[in-house]
Amino acid sequence: MRFQSRCFWLAKDADYADEYQDAFELDSDRGLAAIADGVSSALFSGPWARILTKATVSDPPNLDDSPQFLDWLGRQRTAWQGQIDTRNLPWNVRPRLVHGAMTTLLWVELVPDGQSDDLVPGRYRLRATAIGDCCLFQCRQGECLRTFPMQAAAEFGLDPAVIGSIDRKLDHLLEFQVVEDECWPGDLLVLATDALALWAMGRAEAGDPVAWDNYWDVSEEAWREEIMSLRRESEMRYDDTTLVLLRVIEETAAPLEAIPEEAEPLVVLEIVEEDGPPPAEPAVPDVAPSADAPPLPAAVESLDQPEAPGDSPTEASAPPPADQAAAPPSDKGLESPAPRDEDRSSPPQQAAPTA
Repeated sequence: MRFQSRCFWLAKDADYADEYQDAFELDSDRGLAAIADGVSSALFSGPWARILTKATVSDPPNLDDSPQFLDWLGRQRTAWQGQIDTRNLPWNVRPRLVHGAMTTLLWVELVPDGQSDDLVPGRYRLRATAIGDCCLFQCRQGECLRTFPMQAAAEFGLDPAVIGSIDRKLDHLLEFQVVEDECWPGDLLVLATDALALWAMGRAEAGDPVAWDNYWDVSEEAWREEIMSLRRESEMRYDDTTLVLLRVIEETAAPLEAIPEEAEPLVVLEIVEEDGPPPAEPAVPDVAPSADAPPLPAAVESLDQPEAPGDSPTEASAPPPADQAAAPPSDKGLESPAPRDEDRSSPPQQAAPTA
């Protein structure tokens, strides 16, 4: 595990959560996280944003290999076409399908830095990639070290760069921005969609930067109330709003899944004796004891003495009469084995937004 996380989201209209068009996906074990803002004016942008964030985290695209990236993008477009249902679209909306869905996209990758030293153990290389206006804020000890890709509130516009779900032969114009730097355990990485990012940059430019660390312990309900209050006071745009907090930690191994006891093979050790006759019993010397000799043990004396009537093995093993038959064993004193604890089972579609 490379980071801990907290996620908050709120639809543009809080009463219609199913119209939420943003998306996010996380994989803390591999150090990957993605966030996307579907364009609400386009059709089926929510599913498109979810498809891209999920695919980006599970199989990050290789932007350095154009044919490979276009193949990756083509597979996501095919998945989108298989998910949307256009049967109930009004006739006057159907012409917009030719433009497809659109979304911005930002993802970050944390890779262990082989140059870590005693001063900063567990250091990482942070690589962030973006198209559009979703933003990353990297904070350390309460101070914002960088924002990416936007650097100022004035850079936000109404027409950000996006990725489309329809191949309109314009993919060669896609321009991703990339930044890479070191990242320390304890750093806080903030991923925000445009409405929240614009508000935060305006606060910073006014000399009142957002204390992102304070949101780590805020309840989801309190966060939503704050966002709705900011909207009512016209301090934040009415738009789908998403916040993802990643607390970078020194890498730890992922917990192993419990293995059911039934899956463990039972090893049976079998002792095989060598062929041959059984060992002979020690011989008893056939010498009559003298009067002064100590008495022989009872087992030896019985060899020389005749059996008394009623002492034969046949009589000793005879069953008792029917009226003296042994009673069945009582359950008293027997305890059932203690029941075992049940095993607990150990990404996401996308990880369900924590509400």
